[in-house]
Amino acid sequence: MIAVVVLFFIFLHKMPILANIDVDNLPAEREAAKKQAIIAERINRQLAQHGWWWRSLLGPIYQRLKDFFWQIYGQLHNLKRQQTKVRLQAQGLNWQRAKQLLTDAEEFLAKGEAAEAERLALESLELDKRQIDGFAVLAEAYQDQKKYQEAEETWLYVVKRLSQKYLAEQSRGRIEAKETGRQLAEYQCSLGQLCLRNEHLERADQCLKQALKLEPKNPRYLDTRLEISIMRKDRVTAVTVFDTLAEVDPDNGSLADYRQQIRQL
Repeated sequence: MIAVVVLFFIFLHKMPILANIDVDNLPAEREAAKKQAIIAERINRQLAQHGWWWRSLLGPIYQRLKDFFWQIYGQLHNLKRQQTKVRLQAQGLNWQRAKQLLTDAEEFLAKGEAAEAERLALESLELDKRQIDGFAVLAEAYQDQKKYQEAEETWLYVVKRLSQKYLAEQSRGRIEAKETGRQLAEYQCSLGQLCLRNEHLERADQCLKQALKLEPKNPRYLDTRLEISIMRKDRVTAVTVFDTLAEVDPDNGSLADYRQQIRQL
């Protein structure tokens, strides 16, 4: 026990001296630090040498790969441009051919040769399906051949496409919207008359209603809707349309007959 106490007092006495010892200045520590610095420098030198070897080996390969890639890219880009040019030229030729075929179809339709008009209209649409007029000519050709179901389906498609075009032009404030609206009203009337022929009275009435929204004072549209209203026994609509028709077309020879039919509703 006494020995332990003695050692403890010796330790306390020597502690300030131990704390002041500079470990980094000891000969052994200085030697170890030098060895570590030499080893680190050797490793860095070897890494640099190996890096240069890899760069000298892979550098030319990388450059060749890069040149090859850009060469292929340039060729593909030129090929795409050429294909686009050819496609646009083909589209232009197809468009011109389609317009000519449609003109021929309209001429045959005017001469009463509906079957030939149908054939030419279909051939025109095969080249350019974007032309709404081509479908309108096809609908008329069907109608002249008494293919009423095909004609109604085609007119429905024409009206749908032209309605989309009209709404788009109108929303953009395009001046073409007025002419498109006039044409749409005409096609709506044609569809309505065909629906009337096929005894699809509800659809026929809707078509003429839409046509009159675009041209509310058109005598032909009013006359057709009045006829449909009488067939549907819709007295309220018939009276309203009759009054408008009498105002815009007082010389209409059917007014007296229409008035009598309305009284019987």
